[in-house]
Amino acid sequence: MSASGEILVVALDPLLRKVVAENVTPFADGATVTSISQTRATPERLSGAAIVVLAARDADFAGLRSVFALVKAANRPTLLVTAGESGEGRAVAADLKIGGSDHIAIPELDIREELRAVSSKLESAIRQARRDRPRNAPAPVQPQAAPARAPMPSAPEKPRPVEDTGVPYLGTVICIGASTGGTDALLTVLSGLDRNCPPIAIVQHMPKDYVPDFAKRLDQSCRIDVELAHDGQALRPGLAVVAPGDRQFRLRKGNKGIWTALGESERIGGHCPAVDVMMKSAAQELGKKAVGVILTGMGRDGADGLLAMRQAGARTAAQDEETSIVYGMPKVAFEEKAADTVLPLQKIASWISGVTLQLPK
Repeated sequence: MSASGEILVVALDPLLRKVVAENVTPFADGATVTSISQTRATPERLSGAAIVVLAARDADFAGLRSVFALVKAANRPTLLVTAGESGEGRAVAADLKIGGSDHIAIPELDIREELRAVSSKLESAIRQARRDRPRNAPAPVQPQAAPARAPMPSAPEKPRPVEDTGVPYLGTVICIGASTGGTDALLTVLSGLDRNCPPIAIVQHMPKDYVPDFAKRLDQSCRIDVELAHDGQALRPGLAVVAPGDRQFRLRKGNKGIWTALGESERIGGHCPAVDVMMKSAAQELGKKAVGVILTGMGRDGADGLLAMRQAGARTAAQDEETSIVYGMPKVAFEEKAADTVLPLQKIASWISGVTLQLPK
């Protein structure tokens, strides 16, 4: 049985569970905030909670169906936090009779920043849930003064841009593909790279309208420069480019350097842009002077492209199962022998730095 006054955060995704709990805590007014997985959401646990906060990404809804039914039966004040662009969140809210003010929907970008941006809405929903408590609820904990919220740390000042020598860049390029969970994974990887690292080309599955803001947030959080890619953009050390959300994205190489090429808008393998398309172009244009990485994500996009890169002599890696939010894309890459190494997320940046030093200049 939950402690009296407990706010219970339930989510399948461990990262989402952690971040939602962190953002609820400042508004808990002395109540205990506990986060649990869907397997621990028993009827007794739910019915004993003062407030239930359900959190789900688009990929999580199927795995939470039984929990939704238990929450509905428990009849506790409930908040719903959804990250993504599908309509399933609205359908779940309607089924659980969760009003619009108690359904907090955010894009699946940097979920920490997205939740901070709606902190006032989250605070209002928590306070309303307390007022709406059914009469048979456990006695509330006497409210205490809410802890002062620490000011958000300002982003460190970005170093001066890498000097443009005027000489075309013809060195190594790092290619990274990701999908579900990739926004946070990419931040971890890029934050660990040196300011003078080789250029990076990124395909992240994401609705096109959110890609510019995502690139901007990465730029503000990392030592390297991060930009939304445009057609014909020259690559240089210390620069990462993120493929737009509605064009196939390729790399091209010539005497004048290495540059980006935006192509058709048709989906390939179900995706536009597709990781496979970017990585196959890297295999063809760059050969062994490339590094390929597949991060967390659903499906198999990137496995064929990463295999082509490896067969062309490139070094390749896939994120391991334990640190992947969704072990789909990395799993296929591993099973098809496209990755020559498998690494936890926290070690990928150092691996990239190490292998790029060994590649031909």
